[in-house]
Amino acid sequence: MKKQILFCSTLLASLGLLCGSLVLPAQAAAPVTHDQTITKPVAEERTLVVYPNPSTGIIHLTISGLEGRRAEISVLNVIGTVMYRETLSELNDHSTKTLDLSKFANGLYYVKLEADNSSQLCKLIIR
Repeated sequence: MKKQILFCSTLLASLGLLCGSLVLPAQAAAPVTHDQTITKPVAEERTLVVYPNPSTGIIHLTISGLEGRRAEISVLNVIGTVMYRETLSELNDHSTKTLDLSKFANGLYYVKLEADNSSQLCKLIIR
């Protein structure tokens, strides 16, 4: 049993899947030390927050990072059918939108924010 766990750990580590680290070919040649800090390029922060989750149907969306732009909000069911869609324009720094989805059947939905050729998806559970 220990050999199987060791083998799986070694395999996952070699694939870069253990502890969320992935070694790219350019990085493989460089020795890694414990005090090495890897920084990612800072991208423009765009966030969608959906709350409360789970919900009874009345949800609040907080959208940030899209000031002065247009965005489209969609609510999709688990098979991808668009159940609700709205275009928002002239958003401010922290826009808030309230949706009444209380007529939706209980289950799992996805709230999708699309803007500037990018999208963000959040799971939503309606009880």
